[in-house]
Amino acid sequence: MALPAKCLVRFRSVSKYWNSLITSAEFISIHLAQAKPLLLFHHHNQSYSLRLDNESLDMWSNLEFELPSKREDDDFQIIGTCNGVICLLNSRQDHGHSIILWNPSIGKSLNLVLPRLSDPFRGIFGFGFNRQSNDYKFVRVATPHYPVGCQVYSVKERSWKAIDVSPALGYMNPIPSVLWGRSSSYNYAFLNGVLHWLVDREEFGSRFVLSFDLRNDSFGKMMLSPYLASKLDEWMAILVSDNSVSLFLNDLDTKYIEIWALKKYDAMKLWARKLRIKAVGIGLAMVCRKNGEILMTRYPSDEVVSCDPQRKEIHDLQNLGLSDYADCYVESLALLDELKEENEKENVETAHSATFAISSPNALIRQA
Repeated sequence: MALPAKCLVRFRSVSKYWNSLITSAEFISIHLAQAKPLLLFHHHNQSYSLRLDNESLDMWSNLEFELPSKREDDDFQIIGTCNGVICLLNSRQDHGHSIILWNPSIGKSLNLVLPRLSDPFRGIFGFGFNRQSNDYKFVRVATPHYPVGCQVYSVKERSWKAIDVSPALGYMNPIPSVLWGRSSSYNYAFLNGVLHWLVDREEFGSRFVLSFDLRNDSFGKMMLSPYLASKLDEWMAILVSDNSVSLFLNDLDTKYIEIWALKKYDAMKLWARKLRIKAVGIGLAMVCRKNGEILMTRYPSDEVVSCDPQRKEIHDLQNLGLSDYADCYVESLALLDELKEENEKENVETAHSATFAISSPNALIRQA
């Protein structure tokens, strides 16, 4: 069992050798592999909580977002999480659309200022990790305008890079989402070093999956099946389920929900339906648990339910309250190697004031 990240951070002061060991990429990777799976929730009262991903989801604690740069009128929204790093967007335009990469386990954050591509602009966002280069990257694709603009921030390089987007992609929009309190711009699936978004091809009135490979900074495109492509008026979301990029479809006419997974057959990738059940009053899928169940929301209440694809059953989780966002989370040392030379990094802020209500998964308290 891995020691809590906060304890390991304190052990850095024991000696230069310990500091070098704990901040090494190899040690951080080993610690991450032993982390217990958690789930991060955003609730209607604007609070956040962490829950151990056990059978009953009854081990929990609050997570306070008290960032050193936060102002009273800031409006932070979670774009996503990766290896214990939370990617936050300050959507206040007069504050420059800043991005914060924050690891609350070690109390470290990195502030980014989004370069302006257009004014005003909309876009799709993603955050992930390139294991080959040991680098975290933030991706912003600005839409709708032509040519489509894309910029990538590399934590390792501490710099932005403009990426050419193929003209064949045309005008794109994130699919509209009337259900989420958060923007559909942040709905993406990250798997094996590749970001995936479900987008609209504006001029043709069709949807496809846009991908971006963090290993070589290249775009790709996967078309939907004719059946899925015909569901332009239905609620859809993209997520990772059973280690596959998957699409959640809520058919409002038939009252059925479906999960379609992208499977590889020989050299082809095809969409295969893995679930279809009758479900009245379901909103959208949020995240897949380690046991394979998928957390969803009821509409319009945002009560959290869990769908078991094997038994084709949906059951209520009354102890979770009302939530409009959930994602996988782990306690980690991520960013510690990148931020260890803080005095030489002017754009790094140490989150001394950050309050992280748990020191380890073992410290989670049981809900009464």
